[in-house]
Amino acid sequence: MAVTTPRREVVLRTAQSVGRKLISRKGLLVLGLAVWGLASCARRSNYTVDSRPNPGWPKANVQFYEKRFPLLRVAHPQVADAEFVGDDQLCMTCHETYVKTFAHNVHRGQKCEDCHGPGSRHLISRGQEPGLILSFKRLPAAERSEICLKCHEQNQCAPGSRWRTSVHAHHGVSCTDCHTSHYNVPPNTPPTVVARNNSPQHMHQAVAYYQEQMATADQNTIRAASNHMGAISPQVCYRCHGAMQQFEQVAHPHQIGGVHGFTCATCHDPHGKIRQETRTDLCLQCHQGAPTAAYHSSVHFAHGVACTDCHNPHPHTFPSQVVNIGHTSVTRPKRLPMSVDEPNVCFKCHPKVYAQTGMPSHHPIKEGKLVCSDCHDGHGQAHGNLKEATVNQVCYRCHAEKQGPFVYEHPPVTENCMICHEPHGTVANNLLRQPATFLCLRCHSGHRTGPTFGPHTGAGLTDVGTDPAQQRAFFSDCTECHSQVHGSDLPSPHVPHALVR
Repeated sequence: MAVTTPRREVVLRTAQSVGRKLISRKGLLVLGLAVWGLASCARRSNYTVDSRPNPGWPKANVQFYEKRFPLLRVAHPQVADAEFVGDDQLCMTCHETYVKTFAHNVHRGQKCEDCHGPGSRHLISRGQEPGLILSFKRLPAAERSEICLKCHEQNQCAPGSRWRTSVHAHHGVSCTDCHTSHYNVPPNTPPTVVARNNSPQHMHQAVAYYQEQMATADQNTIRAASNHMGAISPQVCYRCHGAMQQFEQVAHPHQIGGVHGFTCATCHDPHGKIRQETRTDLCLQCHQGAPTAAYHSSVHFAHGVACTDCHNPHPHTFPSQVVNIGHTSVTRPKRLPMSVDEPNVCFKCHPKVYAQTGMPSHHPIKEGKLVCSDCHDGHGQAHGNLKEATVNQVCYRCHAEKQGPFVYEHPPVTENCMICHEPHGTVANNLLRQPATFLCLRCHSGHRTGPTFGPHTGAGLTDVGTDPAQQRAFFSDCTECHSQVHGSDLPSPHVPHALVR
């Protein structure tokens, strides 16, 4: 006797079977996508111009401009209900070391309360109650800088006036993060006097004499002798920019701390932005000869391109310097200290050339056999920044066999190679702007002449343009007969003895 299965159970079993098949197919699909993803990740583009995956078209350079920040100003910190004491001897009771060294400090002639605020409540509590004195360890960065700017924003320390709109200020850096307020004055600093006692009369005399000395002394000498109050570059910069320390270890003429004395402050103004003159003018002070002698009259300079737009002052930051770990090898591109990362740098401003180099016929740039500077001089003043006076002379450096002279010259060839060729890349073979036949027909009639014309114009032939059989013969490829298109010592074939019908 047959056992009947309830309809509901049959439906349930059918659904489970279909579900298992779908899950199996889905698993295979996921596995296939994963394998495809791993294979695609293993491929590396020849023109990796940024660190993001699949960068696509090269990111264009925009004209350099100084980034502007709003004016950062906060209220000057205050100690509530406190009064000025004006007696540093009382501070010496607990802070003897600071008060004694303050006599030799860059800030000598001032009082402790000029920076730390009125200290009456701090003295009464013997320092046991926090918040009754301005402590640079507890104040926010902007308020610490505000105390310094009380004196340094308008006086002889000009960099203080630029601090409020600086990158450092807007990223939570204060003056005391780099400068040491209690920094001792090194030897050879221009001298001043120190008051023999703390009476108002002697303090006034000391400050007046100090101001007189500062007015007559060379400010650069004073700052250099004081080592910028402990902000010695590049060591102080490495506190936040530790990744840049490896740049000091790169041996080349621009090495930080090297024989030429480069420091971070050579190009960067810590109280503002990048020094504008370091983008071109500072470079040309040393690089006055070839190849930069004509840079001010070059095409690049006329379009606002600066030296640092092509030359990376921090060469270790090139994305192309990332280690390429393949399935069978580990490779690292060569280090390029202060060199141009060709052709990636050029493509950032010349995207059309980037597209042309990917066409079927192109110079072997992406294959690594040729770079832009083989033909172009980025510092030159010739048309197109060419390395030679004319296009033809550039081409003849590699294609000398096309130079001639020939008995029968092809005028476009002697005039300009680019009349027929596009050097960066084309769809047609041999870098031709069009297939050979169409290119020739731009100037030549293609034997479309009647029998009444002379022998050199196709005598004895019917009009090729109206004869399909002759079109196949004559319009297949002009180079089948005219193979020496750049010039020849033999005349073109013709039939001078043909009869005119």
